[in-house]
Amino acid sequence: MKISLLTASGIRNLAPVELAPRERFSVFVGQNGQGKTNLLEAIYVVATLRSFRTSRLADLIAFEQPQAQLGARVEREGLTRIYEVALSPGSRKVMLDGKPMRPIARYFGGFNVVVFTPEDLALPRGSPSDRRRFLDRAVFNQGPEYLGAIQDYEKVLKQRNTVLKQAAQGLVASRVSALLEVYDLQLAQLGSVVASSRARFVHTIQPALEDAFQAIGRSPHRAGVRYVSKTAGLTVEEILAHLHETHARDIATESTQSGPHRDDLAFDLDGRDAGDFASQGQLRAIMLAWKTAELAILAKTHGELPILLLDDVSSELDPSRNEFLFEHLANKAGQCFITTTAGSHVLLSRDRADYRIENGQISS
Repeated sequence: MKISLLTASGIRNLAPVELAPRERFSVFVGQNGQGKTNLLEAIYVVATLRSFRTSRLADLIAFEQPQAQLGARVEREGLTRIYEVALSPGSRKVMLDGKPMRPIARYFGGFNVVVFTPEDLALPRGSPSDRRRFLDRAVFNQGPEYLGAIQDYEKVLKQRNTVLKQAAQGLVASRVSALLEVYDLQLAQLGSVVASSRARFVHTIQPALEDAFQAIGRSPHRAGVRYVSKTAGLTVEEILAHLHETHARDIATESTQSGPHRDDLAFDLDGRDAGDFASQGQLRAIMLAWKTAELAILAKTHGELPILLLDDVSSELDPSRNEFLFEHLANKAGQCFITTTAGSHVLLSRDRADYRIENGQISS
């Protein structure tokens, strides 16, 4: 899989883009604030219809521009497809091969990307909500149908929490009971799908992460990952029963206290919590190992390597791990888009094209 042509206009500070990237490694060099991450974000959005930086796609539209337009010509297994997205405040238009996509689920599955940002390096010591979003992106990459499940779960969770708040403020008990009966069942059904999907993915990625950690870090330590959940493995009936049992507590706190929205992703080093015991360098190696493992899993699932977006990662690594990372990518990765403040950070000597980004302008 590769992008043979990328187009973008009206995106943040980027000048209009029409780029035929390298088949393997395209390296974009520039100082902070010049538009490097904006370019990767544009690729991610046209592939996933979501941003890894904001929940509002309208945020991508450049100041004083009425709309933003994105396009990618993607070649995969001998076929060429054209993905297009037009964004304006309050609306989004999605096209595949020149035709509007209805339903939108048909847009996904043929254009897979994995993104790695400097913010990912802080995840083991960050908040559980950040780790859940990180995991959800990975599960969606493997199976696009997961997006509908997690979106529906979050919608029902919000509705149930509204009822809990109303109950705490004196809504008639019979009305509360009837509404919770409906939302409990929906939440149990969707929660079972979300938790089991996450758990399966973590179980799948664990051995690949361990192998990738050894390849990148070349240390005697073992890295691992666990899905910490009280819901995974339970039947819908068991989840439903637990929701019923916690009505009083949920009403008192005005929020749903159990479910996949309370779960976590835990990274380990030699069986201990990496956030507490690993060094900063080891944490970086673990997170890079996750991403390289994700590449391997998606290649096995979809039949081709996904496109990798690496945002300024090399500057965060010590020289030896930086060398190991790029040696690993040279042997294992497909098409990569890499941003950096210095081309010398990217230790790749072949299949590479370098570009400059300055004030949103890309030049070769």
